[in-house]
Amino acid sequence: MTRLSLARTGGCLLSLILTSACAEGALSLAGTRLIFDGRYTEVSIETHNKGRNAVLVQATLSDPRDDDDTPPDQRRLLPFVITPPLSKVPAGGKQLLRVLYQGAGMPAGQESLLHLYALEVPQRQALEQQLNIAVRQRINVFYRPPGLEGDPADSAERLRWTFNSPAAGTRTLSVENPTVYHVSLEVVQLNGVQVIDYLLLAPRARFELPLAESHSTAQGHQLRFNALTDYGARRRYCAPWTEQASFTARLQDTTPIQDEC
Repeated sequence: MTRLSLARTGGCLLSLILTSACAEGALSLAGTRLIFDGRYTEVSIETHNKGRNAVLVQATLSDPRDDDDTPPDQRRLLPFVITPPLSKVPAGGKQLLRVLYQGAGMPAGQESLLHLYALEVPQRQALEQQLNIAVRQRINVFYRPPGLEGDPADSAERLRWTFNSPAAGTRTLSVENPTVYHVSLEVVQLNGVQVIDYLLLAPRARFELPLAESHSTAQGHQLRFNALTDYGARRRYCAPWTEQASFTARLQDTTPIQDEC
């Protein structure tokens, strides 16, 4: 089974640093995700300091299989560099972060996932007995090599959904991604009852969602979910379903909002 990520795009992680100052997160990123078009050698994203004081920003890239518990000498090397790795952003100022690819080392047949971290370190103030909070934001970077088949915008409609009813155990709803692109799903619902809040499905991955008794097949037989676009916008999808065969969902017209698939 292909590995997939369940971490929410654009999530924030907090690192607490015991120093003599106190600050709130002031740094914002210009997007919740970043698409690296492999036809070019770099991509960039802007950071904006909305606070009243200057902040230091440390930017790093990471393989999604590495986390905070991975020792530095065991972290996977990436054929990318981010610049500047450390910058001082004045109050109200902006800083452009550039991600550059060395031109080799990434899979050519499918999209790849990276994590971009932006750690905001507030300036130390002349106060005592206070807590300084360093805010670390993370967004997904999708490296998309040139020449991939299909349109990433159509990937959500190509997902294959199947009900599984084992002889013993929990019933599941499986979803398979036959495309070469990642598909980000939000609020997957079955008959109006949420199955999962967020799912990032990797290329050619398959994932099984356990079903509860509340996901009864006698309440309308509808699957609904949102899929995120390259720009972070949400598109609504819906499908009438059956337990007898695999099925796909279609993009739902939102003007007016449809009650039926």
